[in-house]
Amino acid sequence: MKVKFLADAIFRLSDNRLTSTFYGDAQDKDIVTFAPLEHAGAGHIAFLAQSKWRDAALASHADVLVVTEADATAMYGKNPTRALVVTQNPYAWFAWALQVMLTVAKGRETGFISERAFVSEKATVAPSARIDPMAVVEAGAHIGERTHIFPGAYVGENATVGDDTIVYANASIYHDCKVGSRVIIHSGAVIGADGFGFAPFLGEWVKIPQVGAVRIEDDVEIGANTTVDRGALEDTVVGRGTKLDNQIQLGHNVHVGEHTVMAACTGVAGSTHIGSHCMVGGASSINGHIRIPDGVQIGPSTNIRRWQEGAKAMMGVFPAQERVAAERTIVLVQRLSRMREELKVLTEKVQELSNKH
Repeated sequence: MKVKFLADAIFRLSDNRLTSTFYGDAQDKDIVTFAPLEHAGAGHIAFLAQSKWRDAALASHADVLVVTEADATAMYGKNPTRALVVTQNPYAWFAWALQVMLTVAKGRETGFISERAFVSEKATVAPSARIDPMAVVEAGAHIGERTHIFPGAYVGENATVGDDTIVYANASIYHDCKVGSRVIIHSGAVIGADGFGFAPFLGEWVKIPQVGAVRIEDDVEIGANTTVDRGALEDTVVGRGTKLDNQIQLGHNVHVGEHTVMAACTGVAGSTHIGSHCMVGGASSINGHIRIPDGVQIGPSTNIRRWQEGAKAMMGVFPAQERVAAERTIVLVQRLSRMREELKVLTEKVQELSNKH
């Protein structure tokens, strides 16, 4: 694969934001695959993600190096003869390049509907889509161009799946849900199951039908066995470019902004809004009906009961206690800073009294 072909594809995938400048004969090189700097050789392309590895880059036998302008100048001067691709973000360049390479290498058949798939006559499947054996596409559903529905996957009535999307084996997209383009939904994920809504009545629980849906915007990735519940009245939303790891639970009417990342086993209770460009550590627990602003970080295993105004990062873990004791612990911890200052003042006063005697 020519480096110029890769660079052009990356430019398109990045919405014309990630550029490439070629030095030496880089654009005409034929590349087989990526390799680490220290192991790269003929037919390999390698990237320098951090300047501290410049020595390894200088010693590398890779046919082509992907570097920043600052690293290129530091290593080879202002007019390099070495085969280089100079770009703003070599790590992102590498990520998109691998996507292109894998897509070309796999070369899956498109425009294919297995005889062993069930596709309703009332469904709409784009000519270039692929539906594998045992997949189900119900009436009114729409499957976009070049989208691949793997074996055993389910797309419910009136659900929409956009272009270039992958729905892996045994994933489920319930009725009326909308999945955008270039989305990846891994095996076992469930999009649009009922939210956990029940009304108490005389010691019993009366089910509240969940009549909203789920909207997954473009360029989202949903991990294996992750569940995104449908809204009670309005939709649950996962914003453009957001990445959800495996075994995450999003309750009904949760709204996650754009380009947020959430690590595995995190649970978000209903009607919580999480902003854009946030980072949520694994096994975090986030209470319902709260708003988390844009650009914040939540540490792993953190229990967020409310969001502290003005906070940019929150974390903390306590061993389980009986409820009253746990609430007292929380109050005490929140008072520790003030108690420390009070103790400091008391210590100084005791010292003054000691000096007088």
